[in-house]
Amino acid sequence: MVLRSPPLLTLGLSVLLGAMALALLRAASGDHVQELTAAMLRHSAGSALQQLEQRLRQEVEIAALAFPEAAAPGKDKPAKPAPVAAGLLRQRGWLGLQRGDGAVVAWRQAAEAGLAWPADAEGLARAQGFQQMVLGPLRPATATMPAHLLLQAPMPVQQGGDVLTLVLPAGFLAQRLREQAHPAGLRLRLVDRAGAEIARRAPAGDDGAEQPAEWLSSEIQGLQLAAALAGPAPDWLPQPSRLTLAMGLALGLALILVCILGYKTRRGQAAQRALDAALAEAEAERRLSDIAANLPGAIYRLVRGPDGVVACTYMSEGVNALLAEPAGSSPRHSLLRGLTPETREKLDTALRHSAETLQPMQVEGDVLAADGRRLWLRSQASVHPLPDGGMLWDGVLLDSTEQRRAEERAGLLAREVDHRAKNIMAVVRSLLLLTPRDVPPAEFVANLDGRLCALARAHDLLAGQGWAGAELEQVVQRELATYDQIAGHAQISWSGPAARLAPGSVQPVEMILHELSTNAAKHGALSRPGGLVELRWAAAPQGGLLIDWRESGGPTVQGEPGRHGFGFRLIHTLARHQLAGGATFLWSAEGLQCRIRLGAASVAAVEAMPAPAASDPPLDIPAPPVARQA
Repeated sequence: MVLRSPPLLTLGLSVLLGAMALALLRAASGDHVQELTAAMLRHSAGSALQQLEQRLRQEVEIAALAFPEAAAPGKDKPAKPAPVAAGLLRQRGWLGLQRGDGAVVAWRQAAEAGLAWPADAEGLARAQGFQQMVLGPLRPATATMPAHLLLQAPMPVQQGGDVLTLVLPAGFLAQRLREQAHPAGLRLRLVDRAGAEIARRAPAGDDGAEQPAEWLSSEIQGLQLAAALAGPAPDWLPQPSRLTLAMGLALGLALILVCILGYKTRRGQAAQRALDAALAEAEAERRLSDIAANLPGAIYRLVRGPDGVVACTYMSEGVNALLAEPAGSSPRHSLLRGLTPETREKLDTALRHSAETLQPMQVEGDVLAADGRRLWLRSQASVHPLPDGGMLWDGVLLDSTEQRRAEERAGLLAREVDHRAKNIMAVVRSLLLLTPRDVPPAEFVANLDGRLCALARAHDLLAGQGWAGAELEQVVQRELATYDQIAGHAQISWSGPAARLAPGSVQPVEMILHELSTNAAKHGALSRPGGLVELRWAAAPQGGLLIDWRESGGPTVQGEPGRHGFGFRLIHTLARHQLAGGATFLWSAEGLQCRIRLGAASVAAVEAMPAPAASDPPLDIPAPPVARQA
C-alpha cells in the first residue's frame, strides 16, 4: 500500500501538538537538567564500556597470535603446555592462558608455577555455541589462585574452532578503568552477570552512597557497567536557559514536521517498496526452511572470502537429524563436532580443487554421530565466483552409510564368488585327471557325472545362502534324498545337533557324502533291500565336528580290501586338506563304518548335543588295528 501526502488537518494537528509540547516543556523545564545528566551518564558509561571491550579484544588478539597454527594438536590428544612463553603472560599482566574445544584442553600455561584455575565448562560451551566472547563471573581467591576472571573467545574455524581462555587477575579491569579519562564527579561500577562487583571508579571524597543508574550490557557476555554522579550535578554539565529550550523545541518541531512531510511525500513509496522486499525475502527464507526440513539430508551454503577464509553462512536443521543431535543445536557446530580429521582433510582438498577448476565439489567422508555411530556422508555442491574474488558453494549433504555398506557387501560377495569359481574349476580338473580310466566309458562318464552333480548341488546351496555357509542337515538331505526311500521303506536315517558349516566346508562334505552313498549303493547296505545306513554327527571334544557313517544289512564285508579305489583316496584327501581333519574307516562284518573329523575352522557353529537315552547308544567306531585312519 502506497502512503499519501498528509492533508491540511494533519499539519494543523502537528502545529497544535508542537504548541502543547512547548507549554509542557516550559512547565517542566527543571526536568531537563536531569534528562541531560542521564544522557551524559549513558554516554560516559558507553564510552567506558567501549574502551574496556576494545582493550579485552586487543588482549585476546595478542593471545591468539601467540599460538602457531601448525602447533595445534589433534582433538583426541592429551593437553600439552602451550607454546607461549611465561614472560609474555607476566608482561601483559595475565595469570594464565589455555586453548581447548570445550571438552578437551589442548594447551594450558600459567604465568607463575603453582597457579591452577578450575575449568569453566559453561563459559566454554557458551563461547563455542554462540561464537562470541564470554566473561565468566568473578572467582574468589584460593590457596593456589588469587581472585581472577576467565575470558573465553572462540577461534576461527580455519584455526581449529577451539576456544581461547584468558585468565585475568581481579584488578585487571579496575586498572583499565582507572586509566580512562572521564569528567570529574563520575562514578563507574563494573559487575559480572551474577551481580558481583568486578571494579569501581569513584572520585575523591565519594561517600559511597548508591545513586540511581542505568546499566549498560557489553557485547562481551557477562559484563555490565553503570555510571552515576557522586554528588550534585557538576559544573561541566550545561545548564540551558528556558529561551534556548523553547527555541530548540520550536526548531525541533519544525524539523519533525518537515521530516514527516518529506517522508510521506518523497520517501513513502521507496520505503514501502523496501518493506515489501524485506517481507518477500523473509517469506522466501521461511519457504526455504520449510523445504529444507522436508528434504532428506541437509542443504548448506559455503562462502570463501577474498582472504581465503571459508565460512558456512547457512546449514539446514537436517544435520541435527543425521547426527542425532538434540533439537535446537546449531547445525554448523553439530557438523564441525562430528567431522573426523580425515574427512576435514578431504573437504579442504575438494574445496581447493573446486575453486581452482570451477567444477562442482563432490566429497564423501565419515563422521561421528552424537550417539556414537559412525556414518558416511556424501556432499555435492555447485560453485559460483563472487565479484570480490571469493567463491560460493550451494550444496546438499546426504547419508550414504547404507549405500557404502551395500558396496562393501557387493565387493565381498564378488571376491567370494570369484574364489569359489576358481576352486570349482580346480576341483573339476582334479576329478578329470584322477578319475580312473581303466573302466568302460559309460561307467567313467557316470562316475564323473555323479561327482560333478554333487559339486553343482553344493554350489547351488552356497549361492542360496549368500556364500555364508550352510546347515549340515541341508547338505545331508540334498545329497542322500535319492536313497532315502527304496523298496517302500526308509534305508537312510540321520540325526545330530544343529551345525552350520563354514563356506569352504560345504563342497568337501557334499563330495564325501556322495562317495560314501555311491559306494553303499554299489557294494554296501544300499545295494540290497533291507540294508540300512545310519548317519550321526556331534560336536568334537577338542573342537570341530564328528560325522559317523554306519552301514548294516548289506552284503557281508570280508575285511579291508586289498586295493582302494579313487573314492577312498578322495575322501582322505578332502578330510585332511580341505576340512583340516581326517577320516577313519572300519570294515566290520555287518558293514562299513566311517568317521569324518572336521577341524574347528571348518565349522561355523554347532549346538551341544544332549546326552543320549539308554535306548539310543552313541555310534562307536573301534580304534585300530582293524580300523584304517587317515
